[in-house]
Amino acid sequence: MSTRKRSIAYIEAPSNLGLKKMSYADVLGPGVRKMPNVFRELNLPQSIGAAECVEVAAPSYGGEKDTESGILNLHQLVLYTKKLSQVIKGVVADGNFPIVIGGDCSILIGSMLALKQMGRYGLAHIDGHTDFAIGNKTSTTGGAAGMDLAMVIGKGSDSTTNIYGEKPYVLQSDVVQFGNRYHDKVFNGMFYKTDILKYDLDRLREEGIDSSARRFLSQLNRQVKGFWIHVDLDVLDDEIMPAVDSRQKSGLSYEELKELLVTLLGSDIATGIQFTIYDPDLDEDRKIGEVLVRKLIDILQNI
Repeated sequence: MSTRKRSIAYIEAPSNLGLKKMSYADVLGPGVRKMPNVFRELNLPQSIGAAECVEVAAPSYGGEKDTESGILNLHQLVLYTKKLSQVIKGVVADGNFPIVIGGDCSILIGSMLALKQMGRYGLAHIDGHTDFAIGNKTSTTGGAAGMDLAMVIGKGSDSTTNIYGEKPYVLQSDVVQFGNRYHDKVFNGMFYKTDILKYDLDRLREEGIDSSARRFLSQLNRQVKGFWIHVDLDVLDDEIMPAVDSRQKSGLSYEELKELLVTLLGSDIATGIQFTIYDPDLDEDRKIGEVLVRKLIDILQNI
């Protein structure tokens, strides 16, 4: 018998608008858009007891880069951000717990926009990168999936950072970044000069995963109504999760990711969680996806 206080709302966000198109992609663009379909085929929503399942369809991938901002698919991205934010806002307002399945990391913009319209919320950003590139200034691809953390704290073009006049969607002091292992100074931009709590992979392991997560929870301002959890699956070790667009050596084990998420999800103010970046085009036999879904079912029992 379930002891959950809140019903799970399972939201599919199959957007690939935040990524550049790789050579192996089909005519419809990056394969991350197929992630929700694979998870559904592997029975994730049923296995975690989702009370409702909603698909938020994304605009078609165009691949054009906006000259002024340097952002790919800018028009489609803004439209989708607004659309997704309305769905998430409704779920949270109803007192339910959203689990959002991407898609690429740019869906974070919609998630945090939704919460900002409801009050002050924090963010646990779990990712093998800082995602702190800024449009024409430091991005080499134009993909918003590499800019999402910068965007939600208000860095970059107002076209994405100030929708509905809500800039910033989250305060720097209410954010933690867990798991970064990519230390390129250009890509990371001004990340190290922000007030974001920083636990790169080495520090996270040195100080302990559970204690690091608890430090973030203890440091959240008492005025926050809750916090969102973003998980880019490239935070996992490349040996167990090679089906991502930007591979790197090393990364968290599934056991380490579980320890981190169980602590965060155990908080009374955990508001919702999203998973991004697994690309089925890089997992033809679905073996990687099968393990991934099995591990997520285990982790998500802790909601």
